[in-house]
Amino acid sequence: MRPLLFRSTFILLACAGMLRAHGQSTVQTGGGRVEILNADALRFDQQVGGAQRLNGNVRLRHGNALMYCDSAHVHPDQRVDAFGQVRIEQGDSLRITGQRLTYLGAERTAHMEGDVRLNDRSMELSTPALDYDMRQRVGVYSAGGRIVDLREGNVLTSGKGQYLAASRRFIFSRQVRLDHPERTVTCDTMHYTTTTGITEFMGPTVITQGNTVIRTTRGTYDTRNDRTRLSRRSSITQKERVLEGDSLRYDRRTGIGLAWGHVELVDSGGDLRVHGHMAQYRSIEQRAFVTGRAELVMRMGEDTLYLHGDTIFTDTGDSGRRITARRNVRFFRHDLQGLCDTLVYADADSVIHMHHLPVLWSGNDQITGDNIRIALKDRKAHRLYVEGNAFLVSEADSIHWDQVTGLTMTGHFADNELRSLVADGNTRTVYFAREQAADGTERIIGVNRADCSRIIVGMNEGNIATVSFLERPDAVLYPLEKAPPDELRMKGAELRTAERPLDRSAIFN
Repeated sequence: MRPLLFRSTFILLACAGMLRAHGQSTVQTGGGRVEILNADALRFDQQVGGAQRLNGNVRLRHGNALMYCDSAHVHPDQRVDAFGQVRIEQGDSLRITGQRLTYLGAERTAHMEGDVRLNDRSMELSTPALDYDMRQRVGVYSAGGRIVDLREGNVLTSGKGQYLAASRRFIFSRQVRLDHPERTVTCDTMHYTTTTGITEFMGPTVITQGNTVIRTTRGTYDTRNDRTRLSRRSSITQKERVLEGDSLRYDRRTGIGLAWGHVELVDSGGDLRVHGHMAQYRSIEQRAFVTGRAELVMRMGEDTLYLHGDTIFTDTGDSGRRITARRNVRFFRHDLQGLCDTLVYADADSVIHMHHLPVLWSGNDQITGDNIRIALKDRKAHRLYVEGNAFLVSEADSIHWDQVTGLTMTGHFADNELRSLVADGNTRTVYFAREQAADGTERIIGVNRADCSRIIVGMNEGNIATVSFLERPDAVLYPLEKAPPDELRMKGAELRTAERPLDRSAIFN
């Protein structure tokens, strides 16, 4: 028995010497083989199932992957347990390092533990443990990971992750975060492609870029070109301005944001909102417009102004906010309604400007002119200015109209009601005199027809209460039944009640 034992020992030592000299041995099964390319020492260990125990500068190969370590156990079923400075290389770019490796050759899967690093071209993943499928070239971690994209300057962290090496794509979940000197992204689930720098996110997501904050639940972000494409309800917040939409695009370099579907633009702490179907926001110029059933909602004291126009523009500058509504403009407030083709409001002077065939209604009075201005004080109507062809019409009854006309008119408001109106320049009036019967009802008894330089009209609850003629009036009071028909209706008098918006929804009619 001694010669046989001596011969076996000699053969093992010779095999180990051949490994150092020639670097070639194999362990083979039906699924392929793990090749032993090098080891400083090798011995068989029957106590661990006939495994080959390798020590010192171990180098193995299986398929297109190379494995390096300080020591390893290579089992007959192609399972490899490797220890100490373990490294796997696949192809010309992917490298995985760690301290402990369990490799299943039949499945070609690797489980690496201990300060694991995965490097693929310009990207490095660090994690406590990693499972890697050599066939599919897919790595998975579930104990937290950190990815550094050296090309894009992005650092990504997440609780769980999956790396698809073939497409250079990561799938992150659980407390995902992307950090960059110019941006931060936090979300629940994110896909990231290292070759393009494009992220896709699902679930609640927040993107912070300086003073710009984007919130969404679904979309993509091109970190290389600073472009965001969001496909579900999303918002952009910047300098107290919020743009929301069902779909949203934002280019940070140009500062242009676009939104579609149930769009809402909120400004200045929520006191002004603009709704519509489509919006564009230019953050550099601090300008925006909304179109498609556009509606502006603005708090004015204790009341609210609702305004519609084909397109509504907002501009914000050093002098404050400026709002412009164009084409088919209509607005409604409980005490004031109007329409025109173009309306402009500026915080700088707190004045509403109405241009191109403007009409204004207050109570029972209708006011028209070439241009109308409404000065606000404390967000309430304070003064009214009508310039050019100023005309006031008020229904005295179903067939008779009180009328006042002049070159200009100036009105005064109190408690959100028009209380007085002063007409100047070639003023004329048709005013129906009334008397109160014993039963408290009023009836028209005559009509006062007058021309003068100035007329002052007193108002009460939206009706003409008094008319005062100043500076050489030429007036005639006719009994109603004897008034000439052509004296009852002045040229240009037109009652446009059918166009008057009587509630919020009517501004769209």
